[in-house]
Amino acid sequence: MTRPLLSALAVRLLPGLLLVACATGPNADTQLGTSGPGVDVQLDTHRKARRPVRPQPVPSPEPTLPPTGSVTRQTRLNDARTWGYQLTNYIPARLEPVAASSFDLVVVDAGDDFGVPWPTAEVRAAAARTGQSDRLTLGYLSIGAAESYRPYWQPDWKTNPPEWLLQEDPDWPGSFNVAYWHPDWQATVLRSLDRLMDSGFDGVYMDLVDAYDRNPQNPAAQADMITWVCRIAAHARARDPEFLIVPQNASGLIHDARYVPCVNALGNEETFMYAMNTPTEPERQTQLLADYTQWKALGKPVFTIEYADREPLITELYDRARAAGLVPYVTVREVNVLTPGR
Repeated sequence: MTRPLLSALAVRLLPGLLLVACATGPNADTQLGTSGPGVDVQLDTHRKARRPVRPQPVPSPEPTLPPTGSVTRQTRLNDARTWGYQLTNYIPARLEPVAASSFDLVVVDAGDDFGVPWPTAEVRAAAARTGQSDRLTLGYLSIGAAESYRPYWQPDWKTNPPEWLLQEDPDWPGSFNVAYWHPDWQATVLRSLDRLMDSGFDGVYMDLVDAYDRNPQNPAAQADMITWVCRIAAHARARDPEFLIVPQNASGLIHDARYVPCVNALGNEETFMYAMNTPTEPERQTQLLADYTQWKALGKPVFTIEYADREPLITELYDRARAAGLVPYVTVREVNVLTPGR
């Protein structure tokens, strides 16, 4: 992305849980081809509201849930026709709106409003549907930015930052660019991924995949991002072979052959409408739709997010996306409510 960072969650500082570890991991310097003009110029629109701090222990990990019946998760993902997206404001209903919804797939944050990972039983209850297969649940995880309200944050990092922690976003205090190719940052994210998997999610919904646009000092930034996404996929699938890897934005990366086997679907913001209620440029629409054609040709569905709250605009956005073979969702910029789907 070239616009401000996404998802400013509420403050989640849990003093007893702050963990930092060093690990090694692969880096890549293979160069990518270009992804086409306009594909990665996107608004970072769904910053989360600050939240209260309530230190409490993380529940003991529970086993990852198996796929529903004999139908693979990829098949269920391909069959999904509706989806929803809520990243904050879980008090007091928690995941009950997900359970009550008609969505085939729902993305929620990996933890509740205090950063505590969701118990497996609660994720299972949110996924259950009567008389049909369970809905898919994906846990949200930022892989291209560090946030001071996450459980991994150390209090002294602002004055004594690790070498992978780069500049703070002036537009979004508390959000920091990172050298996402650094092994220590990757180890931090992989620990978060493991906690997400412990909660029983069917997959991960990864944000800031387009952070390579924020790192011009690294000539291999795009290649390093593909290597990073594929490392996440390998880590998760070693534990759960059907675990779904769904990146948000950076649609043009699908043109790199290394990326293709690492991802299962695409989530992409603002194809037709910037937040809020502002049409995108025709050139942007043309480029994104061309990229989506490639995703679909490879058997990977495309889930789109538009930000609008006016009729008949909302209806028009759903109709236009479905006519293009996409799975749309229209919501508010804050993504703090599970708006009704269509």
